[in-house]
Amino acid sequence: MLTNVGPQTVVPLQRQGGFTLVELVAVFVILATLSVLLIPRFAHTDATVPAQADQVGRVLRHAQALAMAQGRALTFDVLSGTSYAITDGVSAIRDPAGELQTYALQNGVAFTAGADIRFDSLGRPMNGASLISAAQSWVLGGSATVTVEPVTGFVSVTP
Repeated sequence: MLTNVGPQTVVPLQRQGGFTLVELVAVFVILATLSVLLIPRFAHTDATVPAQADQVGRVLRHAQALAMAQGRALTFDVLSGTSYAITDGVSAIRDPAGELQTYALQNGVAFTAGADIRFDSLGRPMNGASLISAAQSWVLGGSATVTVEPVTGFVSVTP
């Protein structure tokens, strides 16, 4: 197409770069369809025994960190074969964000061994009034083990 600029000059119009509205809408429709199909695959719903053992390990570390941060003894309390909590020795506590620190194992996974453990204000694992002298372990589903080392309170998870 030609445009008349002046009385004697004719300049061809140049097409501007960019995308049309139809092209943009088509891309958004494709992206929306892919996200609906793929996002549920990435959702964190993993309830395998190793994943739950990792969660127990994280809760033990969290209990230890909270005990040090709050300057008081806190207990990792096994409430039943499938539930556990961070308590002050009497009831479940709330963390600084206000979340109640109670947890449950899923998909039929249960503790087959393990007992409560208390962390003092320095994060050391205690048995009564003294430091634990041997590693303490929790077995989940018969195949994963979470262990707290004596003196240091180092937490390890073995699937």
